[in-house]
Order: sequence, then structure tokens, then C-alpha cells
Amino acid sequence: MNIQDYVDIKSYSTLKVGGQFRYFCIVSSVYDLTSIWTIVHTDVRYKDIPIFILGGGSNIIFSDGVLDVFALKIEIKGFEIVSEEQNYVDIKVGAGEIWDEIVSRTVSMGLSGFESLSLIPGTAGASPVQNIGAYGAEVKDTILEVEVYEIETGKVFNISNKDCKFGYRDSIFKGEARGKYIITGVTYRLSKSIPRLPDYPGIKSYFIDNNINIPTLAQIREAIISIRQSKLPNPNEIPNVGSFFKNPIVEKVVAHKIKEDYPDAKFFSVDDTHTKVPAGWLIENAGLKGKSFGKVSMYDKNALVLVNKEGATCEDVIRARDEIIKIVKDKFGIELVQEPEIL
Repeated sequence: MNIQDYVDIKSYSTLKVGGQFRYFCIVSSVYDLTSIWTIVHTDVRYKDIPIFILGGGSNIIFSDGVLDVFALKIEIKGFEIVSEEQNYVDIKVGAGEIWDEIVSRTVSMGLSGFESLSLIPGTAGASPVQNIGAYGAEVKDTILEVEVYEIETGKVFNISNKDCKFGYRDSIFKGEARGKYIITGVTYRLSKSIPRLPDYPGIKSYFIDNNINIPTLAQIREAIISIRQSKLPNPNEIPNVGSFFKNPIVEKVVAHKIKEDYPDAKFFSVDDTHTKVPAGWLIENAGLKGKSFGKVSMYDKNALVLVNKEGATCEDVIRARDEIIKIVKDKFGIELVQEPEIL
């Protein structure tokens, strides 16, 4: 276990912005966490230094300068079948496992539940925090429980799906339990049944174009990957954090008002009184797709993705974000909310 000083943040951010972590350490096991907490509570250098938990760095924006935190990069590995019945398999995954590698592995095992979440960056431990989702699927629908290390007591225990209080891109770990736990593992339940085809036009068109009538689990994953690659830049080539804004949920009257001017717009009913309006649609129809904001810009193939073009700073990103929010609100009366966290 190696505690480092003043570690460059950009290496741990898919957006490639940020300054330095004051302290940094890679965590490979629960034992490492126990050891670190012993050091933190006995070494005066770390007194009153906030702990920051780092996963894949794919859904966070780091501030410029020195961040006065003790960053713990969670790399706890593990993949274990804990239960198997006729119709499902329960697997426990270490928090440090790469998410898409887990998706690939479970698809190859013939287990459905993750296929629509293919190619989402990040780690397994981050999946419940954000309640990651795509193409109508959310990870909450597969999670049985989340194993956590309680910072105050050093105890390790499980939090049930219900107690995680999952919401749209939300969970207890982003709210009332923020800073209370470190996720060390997640147990998921995956199905042996025939996979459900995501009800999205782009996916249906993919199978029509490729003359596939009854797609297999692997073919669904291939379709998701193909579509995502056509719309989302690879963060290793073009720094980004994926979808930058949440899809706003608005009163139906607000959506109806917009539809009067854009009758062909595709919105999605949430309940009797609310509608989900795609943030990318709002941004594109505000004339911002591909627009440059100095060193950052909206991706020219997807109006939901903000990309770092030329060594941008966190300040550059925030300035662009604020301008986008203002333009969309002025045009449509809807205030966008960013999806990635800012530290």
C-alpha cells in the first residue's frame, strides 16, 4: 500500500481536467481500507483531510489546483457466483471491476440484465451510486444488495436494493449516505430467460438493417455497442464524461407547449402528469450541437456530450455548462441539470 503526495488528477479523469490530489492511494482489498483508516486516525498529516472515493473517473469533473482530499482509488477485484436457480444466477462483483468487462463476461455466460448497459464506462462499484441506465434499462433492476465498508465503524455489511433508495440516476450513496460508506462489492441477479429487446427505434433499425429477426443476447450487446460508438466519442481519444445533462422530467403542459412548435419531437410519458424530454433534443434544437465554447464543445454527433478539445480546465467546462443551461432555458423554459458530479 503506497500513499502518494500531489498526484496529477488528469490521469484519473475521462474528461482530462483537474489539478492534483493532495494524497492518493490505490485500494485493492477491504484489508487495505482497514489499514488506511488506522493510518488516517494516527498520523497527524491526515487529520481533518476529507476522504474521496475514486472509481473510473468517468462521471466526475475535478476542480483545478490542489484538491485537499485523500483520494482512494478502489481497485477491489472479484467475480463470484453466489447462487443459481432454474431461472436466474446471482453474482457478486468486486467494486473495482471494469463495468463493461463484467457485461461482456455475463453476456458470454448467457445471462441477461446487463446487455443494454454495454459500453458504459466506469467500475462496478460506481453502478449503484449513479444507478446507471441506458436504452430503458437501469442497473437497479438487477441489484440485490450492495456491500459497503462503513467509514465510522470499520464494519462491512450489505445494504438491500430497497434501502439503496434508487431513483433516476440517483441513490442513497449520492444523498443521505454520501461520505458514510465505501462500496466494496455489488451482488446482482441476472436472468437465464430470453432477453427483452430494448424498445428503441435505433436498435430495431439495426436488426432490420442486419437482417436479424430474433437477436441473441450477444447480438443485442453488439447492437448497443455499435450504436453507442456511432454517437459517443471514445474517452481515450476524445476526453468526455458521456452524457453531460440529465433528461429533464417536466409537467405535461410544458411538454405539450413545446410540441405545438415541434410536433415531430419524441418525448416519453412518465406518468399521468409528467413527461421526460431528452436533454440532447433540447440542446440540439437550441442550435448547440457541435457548438464550440472555447476549449470545450458539444460533440458534433451527439448534443448530449461535452468534449474537451484543447486542454480545457474545470473553469472552462463550468463556463460552457452555464451558457448551455441559459440558452436552453431561454428557448424552452426548461433548466437542464448536469449529470456528472463536480469535486
